[in-house]
Amino acid sequence: MEEKTKDTKKVAKVVIYDDENKVLFLKRTNYTKKHAGEWDLPGGHGHEGEEIDKTARRETREETGLSLGAIEKVEVIGNTTFFKVKMHDGDIKLSEEHSEFLFRDVKTIKNPDKYEKVAQRVVKGLEND
Repeated sequence: MEEKTKDTKKVAKVVIYDDENKVLFLKRTNYTKKHAGEWDLPGGHGHEGEEIDKTARRETREETGLSLGAIEKVEVIGNTTFFKVKMHDGDIKLSEEHSEFLFRDVKTIKNPDKYEKVAQRVVKGLEND
């Protein structure tokens, strides 16, 4: 029997952007009551002993089926580390945790939540490079 790995309080989130700098968001199902129906960035809790960049890769693969290229750490807010990466080829295959996905033009969001604010800062940085 496989032993379940214990989650930590550390969280990794990934801002995945396309050629038009639109950002991938996933809609959460009601697999848990907390945050059901909300739009979220790919990512989740780390496992004990897991490096946070590995958490970002593992969670993104579990939630979307995507393997990430070179990821870059962009900021840390509380217990959450945010990374960015450009979307490469690959089909998104959602896990049971999410029901929909979309690429959003985050520049048009009027009252952004915390994840949307991070995505806006990432996109603004891309445009200033």
